Amino acid sequence: MGKKLQFVIILFALIPLLSLLPACSKEKSPTVPTESAVQEEDLEAQKVREQLEKEQQEREARDREFRAEKIKFMYEDIHFEKGSYELMPAAQQLLIQKAQWLQKNSNVRVIVEGHSDEKGSKEYNFALGDQRAGAAKSFLIGQGIQSSRLIAVSYGNEQPIDTGLTEAAKSKNRRVHFVVEESH
Repeated sequence: MGKKLQFVIILFALIPLLSLLPACSKEKSPTVPTESAVQEEDLEAQKVREQLEKEQQEREARDREFRAEKIKFMYEDIHFEKGSYELMPAAQQLLIQKAQWLQKNSNVRVIVEGHSDEKGSKEYNFALGDQRAGAAKSFLIGQGIQSSRLIAVSYGNEQPIDTGLTEAAKSKNRRVHFVVEESH
């Protein structure tokens, strides 16, 4: 009876261990993706890359267009008659276009620079440049541009673009120039 008892005890000890063996053998083996699943993933990744590339190209095109418009905006000055700060019709038309661009690009501020020719005293020319810058700024505000986006300054006759002595040269200096500052 001793051997039978030992056998039964060993059998009862082994039964729980034997029940664990099938559980261990059912461990999942790593699945190998099928060829169609790999192709689907590659196709999806390609679509994402193409979309990102398209968005990048669109962003770059918008940036190029903005830079071109900004340059045009800054190089189109308005001009004045001798000793005047009255906005002529051509200047008003150009300011209307500038206001439209500023409304479209609300992230920019503009320095409105008033200039004069060399005729008159330094004080007179600074005052005239200030009146010219102020007239342009007021017109833009009248077109709906926030005054906080416009800074008027006067340079008087200190920054001529043409130093010639002819009337044509002097008339180029009687102007308001615009400098665009981007705020991000």
